[in-house]
Amino acid sequence: MSGLGLVLSIAKDALAAQQIGVNVTAHNIANVSTDGYSRQTSVNEAKEPAPYAGLLLGRGVDTTQVLRTTDQFIEKQLRERKSDMLSYQELENYMQVLEGMFNENSESSISTMLSEFWNLWHDIANNPSGSPERIALYEHSILMSDQFDTLNTDLIQLQTDLTNAMNAGINEINQITSELAQVNSQLVGMETGTSIANDLRDKRNTLVSELGQYIDVKGFEQSNGTLTVVTARGCVLVCGNDSYNLVLGGDNGDRVMWKSDSGVVAGDITEYITMGKLGGWLEMRDEIIEKYKLDLNAMAKEFIWSVNRQHSQGVGLEAFNTVTGTYAVSDNGEELGTVDSGLDYYDKISDGVFNVWIYDSSGAVVGGGPTVITVDSDSGGTTLTSIKEAIDAVDNISATIATGGKLKIDADNGYTFAFSGDTSNVLAALGINTFFTGTTAGGIGVNSKIGSDKNFIAAAQIDSAGSYAAGDNTNAIAITDLQYTSMDIPQWTCNRIEGDTEGSMTASIDDYYHSMISSIGIKSSSISRGRAFNAVMVNKIEETRDSISGVSLDEEMTNLIKFQNAFQAAAKLITISDEMLNTLLSVK
Repeated sequence: MSGLGLVLSIAKDALAAQQIGVNVTAHNIANVSTDGYSRQTSVNEAKEPAPYAGLLLGRGVDTTQVLRTTDQFIEKQLRERKSDMLSYQELENYMQVLEGMFNENSESSISTMLSEFWNLWHDIANNPSGSPERIALYEHSILMSDQFDTLNTDLIQLQTDLTNAMNAGINEINQITSELAQVNSQLVGMETGTSIANDLRDKRNTLVSELGQYIDVKGFEQSNGTLTVVTARGCVLVCGNDSYNLVLGGDNGDRVMWKSDSGVVAGDITEYITMGKLGGWLEMRDEIIEKYKLDLNAMAKEFIWSVNRQHSQGVGLEAFNTVTGTYAVSDNGEELGTVDSGLDYYDKISDGVFNVWIYDSSGAVVGGGPTVITVDSDSGGTTLTSIKEAIDAVDNISATIATGGKLKIDADNGYTFAFSGDTSNVLAALGINTFFTGTTAGGIGVNSKIGSDKNFIAAAQIDSAGSYAAGDNTNAIAITDLQYTSMDIPQWTCNRIEGDTEGSMTASIDDYYHSMISSIGIKSSSISRGRAFNAVMVNKIEETRDSISGVSLDEEMTNLIKFQNAFQAAAKLITISDEMLNTLLSVK
């Protein structure tokens, strides 16, 4: 190539290089506000020199690539921190809902209801025969039972809402993975030779970031440029142009399952999801709410038992002519103190006795004293059948096992009966002469026997002679003392990876509930701090990313001026070359 021809070629390449530079700069400026966009830079390389007149002369410039300015480590850190932050954010949102359910400023809060319950027993202790006091206690107990049930129902509903949120989130995940597979396919078709599909890679990076908002994932770029995306457990979500779906499944339809390439549900990955919105929803549903639901039910069960046990030791303003237990056995022939009996409070029964008193129509004790029934809790001991037979053997009353496995006792015409001195706890375990029914927050209720006649509220106790008086408040006082009585109440630790663990807390019913409220507050504060910390970290990493990959208008304007000046200089080269060529042609 001649000298002038070389100069013209160099000028032409220079013009092309500066045009590309201007195009890249314009693209950067246009996307200055585009989320996920990475600043692009044209890469120029000097051409190999050409020999001319014994010299090696430069041949100008080639634009070899247009590169994204990005740091994969920073992108990974940002994705993970955002995933963590969103997990905390969802936890924080739902903790606010949970705190609202346990609102202690409400007059209908459980602690307020419990306090009033004990106060009403104090009122009965002060006036054992008073009808207004008995009615007030009954009606308040109904309201309190409803509040227990409402709180339990709200907790279950919140778990259901979280499952629904998970289902919507999984649909979003499947949509994103499908788009990622499509981008992979497009990218392979566009990236040939050294060409890099920068905008497609930005789009893919944005999709992976969106995916990380829902679930913790990892990405691995393959040799052909496609990205393989896997879950924390290693289940493939995207491989090449194929995507794999997640679904809700399992026995209750609330587990996160992975589908294989054949469409078969092949794995439960619930335990391995710890980040993103899905991780937050799972922790909230399966650990936090589940713990407080179990604790609430454990407290309710112990509350019901403690009141029933003491109530069964007493007597109301009148004795029974009939009574049916509220707790059933599943097998009449099994020892009552064993789990095989199916009795809800089987573990409360111990070796002991209870007294059955029979009264005639005048209220006098029949037979000169009580019939003592002995209870052997296990080891071939007392069954519901044997209890029935022992009571049935007492004159003037009969016992049967009602449909459903409940003990029923009836007095003969003109007689009544009552109980005292139960050291075996079998009466309370069978629901005989008890105040509450049920064993859980969702199942607590007031015994229908009391609902039909408030005189059966057992404020008194039978003395050694079989007498009881309308003014006797012995049993009412014993029940009020339960407010400050410490007992062992199960306390749960829920972990969806390691499983739920039952512990124990020794406290009164009121103190146990207050401990629950404090625990919720502490947990909420901890989550808020975690969310705030991760938000700060996300902001810092975003600042770092922007300093690397973000578009600076000042810098782009500087580049624009640089390319403009270089373009003008290259154009000047062509003008000068043209003048030189014309000069040569004019030589004769």
